[in-house]
Amino acid sequence: MSSSESVKHTSSSLGALAPTGGESKRTKTSVDDNNITSFKQETDDEDSTTPPLPAAVSKDSQVFKQETDDEDEGPRPSVMTFTAAHDRFVRLQLLSTHTLYDLVAALCTYTPVGYEGSDGPDEHLWYVTFNGREYESSDMECVSPLRANQTRLDSLSLSDNCKLVLTYDYGTTSTYTLTFLGQRDMEDGEESDMFPRNDASNSMPSTYTKYVPPSINGEEPLNLDTACFDLQKWIFAEGSSVVVNLFQPGKKKNWGWMDNGSGGMMYLPVKPSNLTNYITYFNDSARLKPSGLEENGYPNYEWHSVVILPRSKLTNALRKYQDGEERGFCDANVVDDVLLVSGSNDLNAIFPKIAALAGFQKDAKVPKGWVTFTKRGNQCNLAICTGNSENHKAHAPKFTAFDGQDQHTPVEQPLIQVSGVEVRGLNELFCVVEGLLRTL
Repeated sequence: MSSSESVKHTSSSLGALAPTGGESKRTKTSVDDNNITSFKQETDDEDSTTPPLPAAVSKDSQVFKQETDDEDEGPRPSVMTFTAAHDRFVRLQLLSTHTLYDLVAALCTYTPVGYEGSDGPDEHLWYVTFNGREYESSDMECVSPLRANQTRLDSLSLSDNCKLVLTYDYGTTSTYTLTFLGQRDMEDGEESDMFPRNDASNSMPSTYTKYVPPSINGEEPLNLDTACFDLQKWIFAEGSSVVVNLFQPGKKKNWGWMDNGSGGMMYLPVKPSNLTNYITYFNDSARLKPSGLEENGYPNYEWHSVVILPRSKLTNALRKYQDGEERGFCDANVVDDVLLVSGSNDLNAIFPKIAALAGFQKDAKVPKGWVTFTKRGNQCNLAICTGNSENHKAHAPKFTAFDGQDQHTPVEQPLIQVSGVEVRGLNELFCVVEGLLRTL
């Protein structure tokens, strides 16, 4: 039964319990003509014992309105904040009066959940596990009698940093871990209808200005949107729920991993010699099409893995990626280096702070690290990280782009993290990152 049907059912049930118009406590079974006057007098006397409302609290008076407004207002709910392991930028804010169903609906709205990251709370069956109890999505009991849409958040006794696990889509199951970050009172100006929401309050550093690449040796700098058109399209046009990880996390054998949320995945397992080669490798690999797309107009597979193998860096270990290659499904793309022309395509010179972050050159203020960029619709988030990254045990097939997945989650807090940043293309992404690094 849907929530609207439940409300209708409750209303009709309450209506059935109301007294009918012909029944009254004062009804007498028979009244003769001689007793009519005395009966009327008797009932009039009874009515007169109930005093009329004083004029000061009549329903039209301001006093009455103020009293009833005060009674209706009651205590304001608190604001509860959650984040998610698969999208650490998100800050889901709900009220304590919201339910677990509302929490999952917010997670589906603001983070990628389910197939291609676009499923909602009513697409599949699911349950949330907390304290050993499972709270299920539908009104039909499958795994638990506890209902998510009847469980308010304030009834769970959540403690700071406790975990809730969403098990989504029975049969082709995915799990998503949420962390409760704490709660606070509602602030002045906040209203209940502002929630649930994603709090994108991480702002740019006060000294930030967007970087504008200078001309070098009289040459106009490269525009990455046009120079790397295929990668630009792969991320910003074809991608639905994009994750772009640039450069090496800690000491892992991973120099870049991307997922465009539309089945495409790219991984670079070896370090290039400069930033120009780096971005060109990914652009050349983004040009590859899934099997069947060009012949039939649609891909034969819903997933396309591309492992990038620079010809100048090939080793016997890297050649293992070629052993199981299936073009258009699991590609091992051998790419060539670029001939650098000073001033025109030398990205180390055009974006010097980014080149230092990637480890291609030294900068006293910029440590070696990596960039994580996410885009879901028009909502873009950005983190610049350094230090070590978390270890995750991989369960996917070896020698595919899955080898680079889940390796860019930082152990330490990011150097810079911003939510809701405007990034409309590859060139703007690099200009924003370069500008942020210049605030260090």
